[in-house]
Amino acid sequence: MASATDLPAAPVAGPGGMAGEALLAYVSEQYAEMLRQEKRLLAGESDAIHKMRVSTRRLRSVLASYRRLLPEEPAGRIRAELKWLAQLLGAARDAQVMRHRMQELVAAQPDELVWGPVSERIDAELTARYNDAVKAIHRELDADRYSALVQELGVLLEDPQLTGPADKPARKVGRRLIRRDLDRLRRRVREARNEPDDAQRAEIFHEARKDAKRLRYAAEAYVPVGGKRATDMVEAAETVQKALGEHQDSVVTRELLVRLGAHPGRGGSGFTYGRLHAVEEERARAAEKRFRRLWKGFAGAHGW
Repeated sequence: MASATDLPAAPVAGPGGMAGEALLAYVSEQYAEMLRQEKRLLAGESDAIHKMRVSTRRLRSVLASYRRLLPEEPAGRIRAELKWLAQLLGAARDAQVMRHRMQELVAAQPDELVWGPVSERIDAELTARYNDAVKAIHRELDADRYSALVQELGVLLEDPQLTGPADKPARKVGRRLIRRDLDRLRRRVREARNEPDDAQRAEIFHEARKDAKRLRYAAEAYVPVGGKRATDMVEAAETVQKALGEHQDSVVTRELLVRLGAHPGRGGSGFTYGRLHAVEEERARAAEKRFRRLWKGFAGAHGW
C-alpha cells in the first residue's frame, strides 16, 4: 500500500498555471493527508478519524466539482469509494460529536429536571456506537476494498489522463466551476425558503450544507490560483456550512432523543428526554435564523 512518503511529486499550482495542474496539486495534497491520518488512526491518535474523514471528503468533493477535467472512469468509481470511506469514518466521528453535544445539554439542565440516569444512558448508548464503529474502521482499513481505493488514487495521480478544459488557464476554468457550485447552493437555499414543512425543509437544509461544503472545497483548490477572492469564498462557504451543520446536529440529536424517550429503560423517565427535545427544537430554530442572516450577506457579495 502507498504511503505519504512515496507519492509522486505533486504539480505546483499558481496564478498562471493550467486547470489540470491546480486540480492535481490539491488531490495530491489531500491524498497524502489521508494516508498520514490513516497511519495516525492505526496508531490510536484520538483526532485521526476526524482528520482522515475530512481529507476523504475534500478528495471526493473536488473530484466532483472538477470532474470535467478527468475521464468519467475511474474518477466516478473513486468518488463512490471515497463516499463509502467517509461514511465508514463518519459513523465513529458522529457518535463522538453527538455524545459531547448531549452530555453538555444534560449538564446544562437544572438537577431537579433530570429524572433518572439520563446521562449514563446517553453515554452508554453513544460509547457503544463509537466502539462498534472504530472496530469496523480497523477491519475495513485492513481489507481489500480500502487497499484498492488507495491504489486507484495513486494511479490517478501518476497517470491522470486529463481531459476537457484541463489544459486551459486555471484562473478562468476554476472560477467557472466554482460559480456552478455556488449556483447549486443558491438553488437549494431557494428551495428551502419555499418549503413550508419543517421536516422537508430540514432535509433540504441538510443537502444545502453538503452543497456549501462542496463549494468550500472547490474554492480551496482554487486558492493558489484565485488568491484573496478564493480565500474569501472559502471562509464564507465555511461559515454557512457551520450554521447549517448546527441545524443538522440538532435534527439528529432530536431523533435519538425521541427513541430514548419512548423507551427510557429501567429507572428512567421520558420527561427529561422530552425537555431536551424541546431545547433542541429551539436550538434548531436559532440555527436557521442565524443561517438566514448569514445568507443575506453571502448570496451576492462575491461577484462570482
